[in-house]
Amino acid sequence: MILTSDFVYIHQPKTGGTFVTKVLERLYPSGDSPPGKRGRLINTHKHGACSEVPEEWRGKPLLTTLRNPYDRYVSQYRFAWWKRYPDMYCGEDEMRAMFPHYPELSFGEFLLLANTKFVNRHQRQETGFRNEHFPEERRLGWHTEQFVRFYCRQPREVFRAIDEAYIAEGRLRQDLFPVRFTFSESLNGELHAFLREVGHAPEDIAFILDAAKIYPEEGGRAPEDRWESYYTPELKHLVRTRERLLFELFPQYDV
Repeated sequence: MILTSDFVYIHQPKTGGTFVTKVLERLYPSGDSPPGKRGRLINTHKHGACSEVPEEWRGKPLLTTLRNPYDRYVSQYRFAWWKRYPDMYCGEDEMRAMFPHYPELSFGEFLLLANTKFVNRHQRQETGFRNEHFPEERRLGWHTEQFVRFYCRQPREVFRAIDEAYIAEGRLRQDLFPVRFTFSESLNGELHAFLREVGHAPEDIAFILDAAKIYPEEGGRAPEDRWESYYTPELKHLVRTRERLLFELFPQYDV
């Protein structure tokens, strides 16, 4: 997360957070650089959740970025952190037990792996995100678990309580921190608007509107490498079912 005098940015992986980080480092220098007009930033606990914001910054506005779940799964597959650092997930032994030909998995195999072995796991350990309200084919997805962990008060208790009525009635909204969501497909304009609202001068943030995408050091996908090409109707149905809570919250992605 990024802590500033004006707000806290919550950096969920593979959503556009690298771009936001670079923008904020320009506006709120850190280290030995002279402070910006609105002070410095602290970049700490990179992928920390709203519930983990340090006491001194609690109560400040919360900002984050979301991405279409279909697209984000493709990004996670292509970025392949799960190949390079399997112990951050369930471990190579469990991945090979499910797919002996790991790490050379198809996208469909990755979706099954992520929604079977990555849920309720981090660094080989269970994380306490359990839910017993659904049959196997309706279980909550990996992205839904991450969303609850990042943005809900008492996230484990919330995740445990989710059932079909909870989803249909939109009750998750009452369990969220007051987060300002920006979206990766319109991030430049939305980030610019938010920074204007918290007091930045127009001339100091004008560069954001035309700034190019910034990828992690490991690189990103080519523009022509579109997420739609990875999905069969069956795979799309799988993601739509697992992440139905997210599609209810953000219907613009239910395409």
